[in-house]
Amino acid sequence: MTYDAVLTESVDKDASAHLLRHIRSGREQEDLCFAFWRPSTGATRMSALIFEILHPLDDERHLHGGASFEPAYLTRAVRLACSKNVGLAFMHNHLSDGWQGMSDADVIAERDRISPPTRATGLPLVGLTIGTDGDWSARFWTWNGQRFNRRWCDKVRVVGKRLRVTFNDHTVPAPRRRPILSRTIDTWGQTRQSDLARLRIGVVGVGSVGCIVAETMARIGVKDLMLVDPDKVETHNLDRLLYAGAKDVGTYKVELLARYLRNSATAEQFRVQCFKGPIQNERAYVAALDCDLLFSAVDRPLPKDLLNRISYAHCIPVISGGVFVDTKADKTLGQAAWSVSSVGPHRGCLRCDDQYTSSEVTMERDGSLDNPAYIGGMTASAPTNQNVFPFSANVASFMVIEMLRLTVADSWWPDVGGKLHYSLIPNMLEVEDTRCSETCSVQESTAMGDEYRHPFIETDDESGGSLWRTLHKTISGWTFRSLRRQRGTF
Repeated sequence: MTYDAVLTESVDKDASAHLLRHIRSGREQEDLCFAFWRPSTGATRMSALIFEILHPLDDERHLHGGASFEPAYLTRAVRLACSKNVGLAFMHNHLSDGWQGMSDADVIAERDRISPPTRATGLPLVGLTIGTDGDWSARFWTWNGQRFNRRWCDKVRVVGKRLRVTFNDHTVPAPRRRPILSRTIDTWGQTRQSDLARLRIGVVGVGSVGCIVAETMARIGVKDLMLVDPDKVETHNLDRLLYAGAKDVGTYKVELLARYLRNSATAEQFRVQCFKGPIQNERAYVAALDCDLLFSAVDRPLPKDLLNRISYAHCIPVISGGVFVDTKADKTLGQAAWSVSSVGPHRGCLRCDDQYTSSEVTMERDGSLDNPAYIGGMTASAPTNQNVFPFSANVASFMVIEMLRLTVADSWWPDVGGKLHYSLIPNMLEVEDTRCSETCSVQESTAMGDEYRHPFIETDDESGGSLWRTLHKTISGWTFRSLRRQRGTF
């Protein structure tokens, strides 16, 4: 099991404003605060979603070059965490930049003073340190029945209008420069290439759009890809699939694409994981929670809804793309348009952007979308399979460019909004700053993590049990739920 910590852009802003205000005013002064977190449990990764800062009261901490807290502050923090049914995090700053280690005093504070009472929450203490440059480091303190063990996080992600990631070079070493990637690296630099290469990226839907996205990821040096698609190659796919030929009809798309990518990947140690099923299959869904970014190349409302909600509840940015083609009665092209949306905290969601409706999700679930009587009465926004390779290539390119804006952008780059929409016939590109309605339930699920459970996840555990329940129950010897039942007894 690996560990990550995640902050939304607003939480990062709140925490850094408090912890770094002395540094920003020219004083070499450390500071501290507590915060609350919820777990996001993937197949191989536990992420702490930091969702709220608990600022100290005037008499709850002391500043003396270093910083110390009163027992009353810790007591208040633990009680509030228990009442909210969440975990406790401890944050402080150091006077240097980059990923931070820990001094002996730091270890004593987190392991010996804060972790014991934090056991009452039923979740490990998460410690976070921010450097002078705003980069975070993080660790979990897990209890093995006898003592607390420090588990360093692989990375800390800040998710919002940009995806900012600080990596732990000790657990996730930066890849060495390879001649095969010299042109790519010289375009945006070795530092950004190292960050890009170490992201775990998922591609959901590997048809004509998704396969080009996946190929691009492999070509630019991404080391770890996940592919999800339930379909096999059919004859009518062959004019649109980058990786398939006539001899491949009947082969699962993800298996065929994985073989193709292993030949074209430029990373020194390339890994691709395949799921021969829809994203609503529990194993694929849980594996998606291990990703740092997801591409959505699906046309059905149910997987769109599921990915839309993952982007908020688990703070994993989703880049969604789609194509609409209008063919006239005389079988000539009337119009073609494609759009790309970046979805997640601080952006509008796919449902509020009218890319699907809740009723369409229900219709897919009960089989109505496969009923011709229903299909005939649906609007133009309904899923369509009309597409050709030139259009697929363009929407895939837009999706990759949007991913680069999220991951390698400099601070001076302007934000272009949440959605790009291109119309072929007038040759017009529109940029929209999409927003959710005030009552959007998707946005309200931001950083809920495991507390949000999509109702249509399909369990495929052969024993009849739930993989999700099993993963959530025990992580590295820490039985979260049993500890929750014993809250207050430590």
